[in-house]
Amino acid sequence: MLSPPRSLPVEKSTGVDTRILKEVGIQSATPSSDCKVHPRIERFHIKPRIKRLSEDQPVDWATAEAMAFGTLLKEGYYVRLSGQDVGRGTFSQRHAMLVCQETEQISVPLNLLPGKDTGKIEVVNSNLCEEAALAFEYGVSVEDPFTLTIWEAQFGDFFNNAQTQIDGYVTSGETKWGQQNGLVVLLPHGFDGGGPDHSSCRLERHLLLSNDPVDGNTSQMLPNVYIAFPTTPAQMFHLLRRQMKRNFRKPLIVAGPKTLLRLAQAVSPLSDMGPGTSFQPVLDDPVVQDPLAVRRVMMVSGKLYYDLAKLKSEHPLGKHVAIVRVEELSPFPRQQLYQTISQYSNASDFVWVQEEPRNAGAYSFMAPRITQLLPEHVEQLRYVGRDEHATVCSGVEIQQAEEHVRLTREAFEGLRSLVVDLAAENTAPQIHHQQVDSSAHAAVMPSIAHRWGTSSRIHAAQGAADQ
Repeated sequence: MLSPPRSLPVEKSTGVDTRILKEVGIQSATPSSDCKVHPRIERFHIKPRIKRLSEDQPVDWATAEAMAFGTLLKEGYYVRLSGQDVGRGTFSQRHAMLVCQETEQISVPLNLLPGKDTGKIEVVNSNLCEEAALAFEYGVSVEDPFTLTIWEAQFGDFFNNAQTQIDGYVTSGETKWGQQNGLVVLLPHGFDGGGPDHSSCRLERHLLLSNDPVDGNTSQMLPNVYIAFPTTPAQMFHLLRRQMKRNFRKPLIVAGPKTLLRLAQAVSPLSDMGPGTSFQPVLDDPVVQDPLAVRRVMMVSGKLYYDLAKLKSEHPLGKHVAIVRVEELSPFPRQQLYQTISQYSNASDFVWVQEEPRNAGAYSFMAPRITQLLPEHVEQLRYVGRDEHATVCSGVEIQQAEEHVRLTREAFEGLRSLVVDLAAENTAPQIHHQQVDSSAHAAVMPSIAHRWGTSSRIHAAQGAADQ
């Protein structure tokens, strides 16, 4: 289960047979026979989860998370989940532990999985002392590489009180002392009207701690910390399993969901977690039919994707927009993002969209890295989002909502002129933009394909074919 010294990093498939997924998912909502749960838990948690799995319906975040935990347990790993109210979940979504209404005894359904080699999950509701709690979990992770150790903040910005532990140990311990850890830090993040003290996990601070090279220098194989902002339950499932299935250990910081926990569109079919599947650092726009018709490429992380996707579906020129999700921020997914955006060879407008202020969120980290991937005719990566702000967001809910509407609308402004320009270009004599396969993309990545020059793409494709 542990790799020998000096072995190369290996990313394995983290998918699981759908039969096992269903078995584990159903068990996660099945308490012991002597536990009489609250009627509301029975009605709104247990029955709906079992029904979805029994009918092969797409699953939500909490179910995908439970299946990640349960499948790891069946493989002999252990799971330790701690934080404020993690048993129930801050948003009453998890219910990893159930309380008998007659005896007040606690039942942990996943600990009832059969098998003599099956691991156990430990669910710990810690107190409001983030520094001590996170420091303890860091120690657990250092000492026990066979336990998936997770600390979850009640709201993302509650990590503030543990910042010294993250700076001095979690993200730098390996560099200073050669002491690896695989701690997972879950930080609920999202501008959902909670105000400045319950909205942001301060992505910008965590990204500042990453040693991922801006220039793409690959001499350093692995970053000191992995930072992700997933948009689907399947992605979260793979992130958690990947943390244990790799042959190396790195801390993982996740900007977790809040409203996505119950968003109807934010679900995943079991096939997305089945055999041969794995975490995808970049997700392409699933509804683009003609890449050559795309004039604007939006890049986004997190829940804002669903708002933009809805507006795109309603926009008369929506087919000329591609919305690309960057699911993993550190390490910056250069190869995957280049392969995705370079297929939109007629695009002339590349935009980073975020709901955080300009001096916060992922923009400052992503802009210089994405700019290196853009074609030569694009001068810069354009920014759409809130202006610089002294705090995370406005404390006035109406103002926060107005800002959100304004930034999402701004993301689609000016489309008509871009489409007119495309029509003019199509009537002028020009060299046809040839599409190349993924092997050619891999071949040209080191030089960024001379910034998407047509001749260089054709040359690279021929070179790949000759090989």
